[in-house]
Amino acid sequence: MNPETWKKARALLWVLVTVLFVVALLFFTGAIAIPGLPPAQVDLRAYQPWVLAILILLATKALLEVLRPVFRAALRSHVRFEADIFAHFKLVSYVVWATALLFVITILAGTGAQQNLGLSIGLVSAALVYVLGEPLLCFVGWIVLVTMRVYKLGDRIEVNNTRGYVIGITPMNTTVREFGGSLAGDIHTGRYVTIPNSQVIRGNVFNATKDTPFVWDQVTITVPFQGDTKGAEAILLAAAEHVVGHMMRESMPRIRNKYEFEDLREYVTEEPTVLWNVRDAGVDLTLVYFCPVFERAAYKTRIVKEILGQVGERPDIRLTAPAAPTATPAVVSAAR
Repeated sequence: MNPETWKKARALLWVLVTVLFVVALLFFTGAIAIPGLPPAQVDLRAYQPWVLAILILLATKALLEVLRPVFRAALRSHVRFEADIFAHFKLVSYVVWATALLFVITILAGTGAQQNLGLSIGLVSAALVYVLGEPLLCFVGWIVLVTMRVYKLGDRIEVNNTRGYVIGITPMNTTVREFGGSLAGDIHTGRYVTIPNSQVIRGNVFNATKDTPFVWDQVTITVPFQGDTKGAEAILLAAAEHVVGHMMRESMPRIRNKYEFEDLREYVTEEPTVLWNVRDAGVDLTLVYFCPVFERAAYKTRIVKEILGQVGERPDIRLTAPAAPTATPAVVSAAR
């Protein structure tokens, strides 16, 4: 069964279930008679609130299933993407369910069901949380990110391994222009990514531009034990000085002003630095520096070219296979 046929069958199924419930209700109360079946009359006055509640819920489900294709057909000429139509319908369905559940609460609370009011409110509240759980969590996440300024329009963020430039924030989700992704470096992929605001509460949010536009990055080369390791270190520092040295010195006061605590100056690298590490293939030399986040890939490319150009003129320095991929660069982050 193809998806369209299944959607039609599902809508018909819920309509049929609702009609059968109404027919059964009328039959057991004696309002109608079914040929071939003995008449039945049941006093449902004690259960009237529950019967009405079930009827409202069934009718709401059937109504939404019937309206789904109608809604889609009405918006197809105005909304370009199928996913956007689905998102609009989901929003409408949340409103409809919320309204139906409010009716149910009102009926159970005010029509003689006071003796079961606690249970009624508990069941309806559980249903409300189940139906509106994710939207409510997204809304709470939106309040958190707005009040705590987790990020804002124009920031460069990373959420759930998705990196991008924030171009839209709504109570339900955040839209970013993706960078990186399946491409090398931080190249713009041309894709838009929609991130539910619930991720602000559920996961980690990395903001690379909350206070300054700089991030620390690194370039690692491996020199065999027989090679001139100190000469390789000098080449790394010279390449960094040529590409980012002047920019780092000019930007340092701006970064220092963002430190939350004075002793951070003792722990944060403020000049191009080379870290050493020994492994089986030789000595890993890692050049650490900072650069503008939006040009990280460009600066790394310039530094790598500078290093390779100088290493090519030094026969006493040989490079071997690189080490395993390094971790994501540290982010400059402080309260604005």
